[in-house]
Amino acid sequence: MAGPYRLRVEDLAARGDAVALASRGAAVTYAELASRAAAVSGALAGAGVRPGDRVALLSSGRAHDEPVALAAVLTAGVVAVPLDATAPPARLGRIARARGCRALVLDAAAAALADGIGAELGGGLARVELDAEGRVLRGAAPAGAGGEAGAQELACILHTSGSTGEPKPVPITWAGLDAFTAFCIDLIGLAPADRVLRVAELVFDLAWFDHLATLRAGATLATMARRDLASGRALRDAVSALAPTVIYGVPSMFMKLAAALSAADAGAPAGALSPPVRALLFAGEVFPPRELAALAARVPGAALYNLYGPTETNVCTFHRVDRAALDGVSELPIGVACPYAACALLAEGEDGRVIEGPGTGELMVSGPTTVGGGPYRTRDRVERKADGLFYFRGRIDRMVKVRGYRVEPGEVEAALASHPAVRQAAVIAVEDARLGKTLRGFVALAGDADDRALRMYLAERLPPCMIPEKIVTMDELPRTATGKIDYRALPG
Repeated sequence: MAGPYRLRVEDLAARGDAVALASRGAAVTYAELASRAAAVSGALAGAGVRPGDRVALLSSGRAHDEPVALAAVLTAGVVAVPLDATAPPARLGRIARARGCRALVLDAAAAALADGIGAELGGGLARVELDAEGRVLRGAAPAGAGGEAGAQELACILHTSGSTGEPKPVPITWAGLDAFTAFCIDLIGLAPADRVLRVAELVFDLAWFDHLATLRAGATLATMARRDLASGRALRDAVSALAPTVIYGVPSMFMKLAAALSAADAGAPAGALSPPVRALLFAGEVFPPRELAALAARVPGAALYNLYGPTETNVCTFHRVDRAALDGVSELPIGVACPYAACALLAEGEDGRVIEGPGTGELMVSGPTTVGGGPYRTRDRVERKADGLFYFRGRIDRMVKVRGYRVEPGEVEAALASHPAVRQAAVIAVEDARLGKTLRGFVALAGDADDRALRMYLAERLPPCMIPEKIVTMDELPRTATGKIDYRALPG
């Protein structure tokens, strides 16, 4: 019996002169991608990295170096550990140490950040440095013998915000990636003629559709710079220049794009995105009905898909949007279980019985894309209606989504409470008409500190999506009758 799909350098090379990677200024063929990935793999092998070892990936420039590095690691049977280039080096160093990374593949733009990671680790992490097109600039110094080659079923390890105050590792297997990418390719008919817009960072599970499904299908990965996500206008111009046929992103990104398209031809009838896309997939947040209708009007003819699933399950439900039902008011379902996912609803409470038929409970998922195969309790409250479709009803715990990224307020609280001037700390999510969900911090102080100083302190410890938009000083944080922080009493 054949094992799960794996990315292989010989399969990339076999596609020859077909374009694998494209940006505004350059293109990389599949043959070139295979050659450059092999060069990176060779440099890692020269540093003692063996199949099953773990290698960190870091890209500040977010150019072609990142997909080349990913292809190199995956085709070599090494476990990828993507790092967030917007996070502080102390956090990245803790991740690299906790995962036992033996080397770091980075672009030249990330050299200073890598120095900070090395300082956090006390040195010892071999490096392979690439230029923006994925060519090796400097190879890694030998790092001794590699570890045991026993984890090759593992493809990568992602990290989410953890309630304990430390990043939470989420292992992703080849079996899971095989099931997910095969499903996506079949769902939208992804083919070599397609151009998939690279939107998400590698630390975000959405990016594994961009990279792996695209390369598996022999399509082109259209690389968008990080700055292109900074505003709706920049995003609109990037989409126009890169001419993608498929885009997978978070609703807040599509909302910015729709607003920019509207501004571009104010007063004119709703027109097509130029050049037109044929499929839009979104996940990570709830898409407000009015905003989804506005987007649909700007991409007539494009199929729209709502995908759902926490990082620990990857996508586990899906729904193809019925354009005729987009009235700007009606809620959107998260759909039905993917073919590889077994989804059940558990009654909230001590018994945790399985709910048969319509009802509301905690969603539990099993299947190859789920950590350990499941069952995994998502802590998401989901309703199944009489029509058999699932609808998202919020979180059972405190975890929130900020710009599509999962954030545990407890981790932000732990970082905030570590400031020497902070006596008590609490963090909640609030609604912002412009930004969607944002974080707000509350502190009781034992020394001198203000909003700016506290936010700068957090910026040295947490990625930008976890920095509260505002930190409020209070004499005492409100408490419940049992002495716990009363989050409901905090001013939202």
